[in-house]
Amino acid sequence: MLVAVKIGNSTFNIALFKDPYKSDFEIVSFDTKEVLKWTADKLLDCPFFTSEYKFDCIICSVVPEITNKFLDFFKNLSNKMIVIDYKTPSGLTLSLDKPETFGVDRLVNAVAAYELFRENIAVVDAGTATTVTIVTDKREILGGAIMPGLNTMNYALSEKTSTLPLVDLNSEVKALGKDTHSAILSGIVLGTVYGILGIVEEIEREINLKLKILLTGGYSQLLSKYMHKEHLLNKSLVFEGMRLIYLKNIKN
Repeated sequence: MLVAVKIGNSTFNIALFKDPYKSDFEIVSFDTKEVLKWTADKLLDCPFFTSEYKFDCIICSVVPEITNKFLDFFKNLSNKMIVIDYKTPSGLTLSLDKPETFGVDRLVNAVAAYELFRENIAVVDAGTATTVTIVTDKREILGGAIMPGLNTMNYALSEKTSTLPLVDLNSEVKALGKDTHSAILSGIVLGTVYGILGIVEEIEREINLKLKILLTGGYSQLLSKYMHKEHLLNKSLVFEGMRLIYLKNIKN
């Protein structure tokens, strides 16, 4: 069995693969801000840790503070533990100027995208940040783009202005906002959609490759509703990538 721990800026996810050779998993999720207040004992409330058997464990974290806080807990839990970084064998080449600064969540998503499709793909992860990562059919990660995520923009507008409200991102979006609420929705949601499309088109020109678009992450289904260009959708791509990296590393 494999426990995959994804520590993000907004959510702390623990996924259980009863059989790491299959894609099926169960998941529990917590708010990252709450987890920062926990002691390691609190993690024992997770039903995955009540088994008498030890698991293998793989961690993909963009919050080093939490990783360090619970590292001993997961070490004691597992027979084998992998904490993913840019040096972790992944099957991909990071063709980047500073690979050590590349987000491990972007690396993991790229691994899953390559293994699932083996085409030239722009992986769009819509979470706290919205990221675009380019992975080619030649096993290369070329780079990409980072912009504020939908809810990050939502909160920024509310906190940095005196009159703009938080909006419900699940409301219907129209390009022509008829009031402040609908205008903010248009700017945040459609601005992100067309920002993604414009960035991908410009990258295609720069590298002279045609790219498929693959959406993933917490807001991927919302963006998918308004993205009129053909695209793929896999909300849980990061867990598939973690599973695949685990399998590559145990074989090594």
